[in-house]
Amino acid sequence: MDDLDYRAISPVIMKEMSSRQRFVRFEERLDTSDMSSDMMLKIAHGKYLNAWKGVPFLKDCLSLAIVQKLFWEEKPQTVIELGAWKGGSALWSADMLKILGVKSHVFSMDIDLSLLDPVAKECPDVTFIEGNSNEIEKCFPPELLQTLPHPWFITEDVHINIVEVLKYFDKFTEPGDYICVEDTNPLAPNQPGQGLIKELGYTPFGHSKLDKLKEFMKTHSERYLVDQLYTDLFGYNVTWNSNGFLKRV
Repeated sequence: MDDLDYRAISPVIMKEMSSRQRFVRFEERLDTSDMSSDMMLKIAHGKYLNAWKGVPFLKDCLSLAIVQKLFWEEKPQTVIELGAWKGGSALWSADMLKILGVKSHVFSMDIDLSLLDPVAKECPDVTFIEGNSNEIEKCFPPELLQTLPHPWFITEDVHINIVEVLKYFDKFTEPGDYICVEDTNPLAPNQPGQGLIKELGYTPFGHSKLDKLKEFMKTHSERYLVDQLYTDLFGYNVTWNSNGFLKRV
């Protein structure tokens, strides 16, 4: 057993948590990140090798820590995930919420569900929806959304029709709901596999998705605040989702 006195750090943690301004307006945030491109590529390497119950799910270590903390703090009863791939992320979300004792259901949409892993398809706490973000109202019709219990956690990882998708869901959100717009960090690798496959090199994603989020927030900054507990847990915007954790107020 080590002889370190962990009791001494507890008041420091409490002071740090209580002194930090947690919620700020979107326009007060900078686009910059404390994470270097070199570190992002190293993390991306592990991201592509990561899996849950053997199902690949493209979750980096930062997101795993941040989102599980959000699940515990906010206890979403409904998770809406745009972008399913093999279903690993939806499966992880459902399992993590169950572990935390949160009664919840995950709805995961993708344009092609043929790639789903059988393990993910068998999860009773996940409903997979085949559909297109350009027709988001057909995938999540009002009569469905109006029945889903709050709070919600909506995560956008499709990169298509972003502004209109966010506007659509906004009509149904309530105070306490969260939206996470993923891959808004301009340093994020631009192509799948960068960081893992050397031949692909590295080109940054740039501001295109962050600019879409800015476009949405120009008309919705009174309804959503950036939750800095999640964006800055490991440093300023040390996440794939720069300024991307939004709380409905």
